[in-house]
Amino acid sequence: MKVRLNSLFLSNFRNFKTLDLEFCPDWNIFWGDNGEGKTNLIEALYCLGYGSSYRTNYDEELIKWEEKGLYLKGEGCKREVFLDYEFVLSRNNSKIRKVNSHRVNLRDSTKWLWMVVFSPDDIWLLKGPPLERRNFLDAKLPLFNPRYPYLKSSYQRILSQRNYLLFFAKKNKRTDGQLESWDKQLIDVGSIIVKIRLEGLRKLSSFFATIYPEINGKECRANLVYKSSFLKGDFSSLTLEEIKSIFRKELELRRKKEMEQQVTLVGPHRDDFLILRNGVSLRPFGSQGEQRMAALSLRLAELELVKSKEEDYPLSLLDDIAPELDPARQRLLLNSIKNQGQVFLTATNLSLFKNNVSQETYFYQVKANNVRRQV
Repeated sequence: MKVRLNSLFLSNFRNFKTLDLEFCPDWNIFWGDNGEGKTNLIEALYCLGYGSSYRTNYDEELIKWEEKGLYLKGEGCKREVFLDYEFVLSRNNSKIRKVNSHRVNLRDSTKWLWMVVFSPDDIWLLKGPPLERRNFLDAKLPLFNPRYPYLKSSYQRILSQRNYLLFFAKKNKRTDGQLESWDKQLIDVGSIIVKIRLEGLRKLSSFFATIYPEINGKECRANLVYKSSFLKGDFSSLTLEEIKSIFRKELELRRKKEMEQQVTLVGPHRDDFLILRNGVSLRPFGSQGEQRMAALSLRLAELELVKSKEEDYPLSLLDDIAPELDPARQRLLLNSIKNQGQVFLTATNLSLFKNNVSQETYFYQVKANNVRRQV
């Protein structure tokens, strides 16, 4: 029995007052004009699965205008176990996620309903700053270590405190020995993060290497390479203690410059990864089309990564990506995910899907703040 979401009850989410939907275990297509709220439905599914949005960092934006809060509920299935998911958000910023009526920590990845979102904004994985790629990679690293969200949160706290001390040191010409203590914490937690990232990116790259040539339609050598702010050369086989040692030495070398600039210059918060085709980075040298194919390949590789760890495909959420692709690649994408788990897809028309979707497909028209299944 594959991972799936059977239903969604929604109250006061974005432009929708109340919805009660049942889903097909295979394909579910939301169609309608632009501006009707199709993307909001995809976002609601994501919030139910993770307790956060992939579109905004401001939770209040999720609540319908002039309402005090929102509520989501859905029945799902994971590893042959039926689960009830709930998500509650109020304007006083209280946020609650429950699984089978028990409140769960938002960072507890063992309680997530895994999903992969395909969006036109994925092009920023190529065009955007390193933060875009770090966030993309970090989102799937709980598959390798369930405590990764806690490690990342702890690292951000340590980094903020260390940066404050660097500011204080320049202003007062002393640190009272506190900086060394925060150095150790930064090295200990940061090195674990780097080690997990190396493992995760290596696995993701193995899938990307196969998928990208197929999607791009040309034989080539494709891979992903971690770009560290303090590790040099071939560091793929370094032990955790070796990473710590190099991190420590680099901090010592940068101490004077960090004091001058009042900011931490090395660590996983400064890292990136390169997306290469035949050894050349696609970010500065790829065409628009090549970059879009690479972004799509990253998402398809993400599907395979989740399956390799969870033993089943996650939900695929495709938000209006068809217009970004030529007809041949539209068909290739749909065929690529046809038998890879439950699919939720948005579109402005249905012409593309007549012969390119699963036989088991539910169609929903999204119009005037309502969603109606077409039978």
